[in-house]
Amino acid sequence: MKTSFLAVCATAGVVVLSAFAGTRTTPKLQPDSLARIEAITSYCAAADPAERPSYLSKLADLTRGYPADEMASDRSSSQYRRAALEAGRTLSKASHETGIRGCSEFLAQK
Repeated sequence: MKTSFLAVCATAGVVVLSAFAGTRTTPKLQPDSLARIEAITSYCAAADPAERPSYLSKLADLTRGYPADEMASDRSSSQYRRAALEAGRTLSKASHETGIRGCSEFLAQK
């Protein structure tokens, strides 16, 4: 379970970093990536309420530049729903200690 949680966090970081690494224009955030990022930030904000503002800020940073209507459309897609369910299942299996550790690592990613 610890490995799965950390894998979800790492995957989100890799997706975001790789999207920004190759281009100077705003890259398209895929619906499944958006779902994972939102699932992680939601989980972390609930698991570590003292750091909630930090997680919300991280989400805002990661989604900056994406039109709200595009994100709304992505959220209604089946790809988003599947990824959100998968991420939610994985995150729900993590122990509180593992979750907090993974959330701290997620915040530390640049």
